[in-house]
Formats: sequence, structure tokens, C-alpha cells
Amino acid sequence: MVMRVMRIFEMAKFKCAGQWPLAGVAVWMLVLSQPSLGADKSIEERTKIHRLSTTKRAVYDAFVYVNRIPAKADESESPADFSGRIFSRLANQEGRVLIKLPQGMTREAYLGYKTFLSTDAKVSNGNCVACHAPEKFTDLKRHIVTSKGNLSPTPSLRNMGKRKVDLRKVLQAKLAGSKAKGVDAEYRKMHLNQKDLTHLEAFLKLLNDVNDKDFRSYILNIKILDTSGDIE
Repeated sequence: MVMRVMRIFEMAKFKCAGQWPLAGVAVWMLVLSQPSLGADKSIEERTKIHRLSTTKRAVYDAFVYVNRIPAKADESESPADFSGRIFSRLANQEGRVLIKLPQGMTREAYLGYKTFLSTDAKVSNGNCVACHAPEKFTDLKRHIVTSKGNLSPTPSLRNMGKRKVDLRKVLQAKLAGSKAKGVDAEYRKMHLNQKDLTHLEAFLKLLNDVNDKDFRSYILNIKILDTSGDIE
């Protein structure tokens, strides 16, 4: 059994020659193709390959996987605490220039992700995570989001492309609604400009599920994002 794993690791080294950050991911994909290996926990421990904690298959899910970002809040963890935990992880990775973008994810989408998570900033504060909580991207609750004062269920943000949702129109409506009287307090915490909306739109496009073959490509084809020049 150990020899089989060693052969798989050698295959990964060949496949990722000159790209060692990808070697571990390649090993995981090869182990995944070997049921007898993937089912053996000790093999996972030896290879230090972590398993996917979700069955979702979108670019976003590839992103949280390769960067080891928590996919959802812990039990009883508030959206703000969950957001803070992720920002701490992102800051650590940014400081070491280790943020990995899977195929299909852009710098704009990454900035949109941070705006989505932000709960207390004076600018680029989407506070989206307060209601659209990962991994389902909905808190399954009802909120007042218009001046009419009607409670509306929080829709999931996943697979909006497949539902033919006009993302720009929805985001513009949310921005306008956040300034209306009588809406939920969390909704009024949004502080966004047009550039933020562009970034959020790019991020929301990452939430459309794909087949396993394309998802595998997202994970294997990553690039490092240099954020050292960003102004916070």
C-alpha cells in the first residue's frame, strides 16, 4: 500500500514539475481516483492531503479548498466572527504571497469576495455574509429588504447564472435598498460604490456548479495572487 502511494507521489512530481505548490493537489486528485487509497485514513495522513468538506463544485469551492479556508461557520459562530476568522487567514496568506486563485477566478473576484465578507469597514463593506452565509449562501431566514416592510426569504446566491439572474440589476437594487428606511439593520450596513459592485458581480459568478472534470481543472490550474501592492 505504501509503495502504491509513493508511485502516485512520483507521478504528481512529474505532472507538476517546476510547480511544487501544485504537487500536493495533484496527489489528492490521484488518490481520489483510487478508491482503495482514498478510503484509508492513514494514507491521507501520510500524504498530508486534505479532503473536500463539501459536495459543491464551483470555482469558489475550488478556491476555499486550495487555500484551506473554512467553508462554513462553526456551530454558534456569528457571521462577524466567521468573517473575522477568514480575514485572519487571508491576511496571513497575503503577507506571504500565498493566495491561490484557481482557474476561472480573477483578482476582481477575489476583491469581491473580501467585500462580500466585510462586516464593519467604512468602505467596500458588503456585509453580505450576514444573510447569505456560506456554504449554502443563505441563512434560510426572512428579512425586510425594502421600504414596504415585507419579510422576504433570503435566496441562495449559488447557481444564479443557471437561473439566468441579472447580477448587475440585483446588486444595483440591493445598493438602493440599503439606503431605504425600515429595512433590517444588517442590510443598512452596506457601504458600496460602483467598483465594489463590479467586484461583487465577478465573485458571484464563481458560485455556479460545474462537472467534476472542470472542477478538477480549477484545482490543478492555479496561480499565485500578489496583493502586496493593494491599498487597504
